[in-house]
Amino acid sequence: MEERYSQGMKILFYVLAVLFSPVGIIIGIVLMTREDEESKALGKNVLIVGIVVLVLACCCGLAGGFLPALLGGGGGYNY
Repeated sequence: MEERYSQGMKILFYVLAVLFSPVGIIIGIVLMTREDEESKALGKNVLIVGIVVLVLACCCGLAGGFLPALLGGGGGYNY
């Protein structure tokens, strides 16, 4: 059975999912709508990576916003 996607293409999809998670999520959804099992599996994995990276980025952003205030730093604003 011939592979539909080369290793380089798969790596590119994963890199895009990590660096640009909304793009990775879109690629994952598009791949999951294809008929062949290889596309569905790759799409599922890329979608999971994209969602995990997006959630981690949001958590880090929230932590970076609230942590200084919780630690008494005031978040960098001096009035």
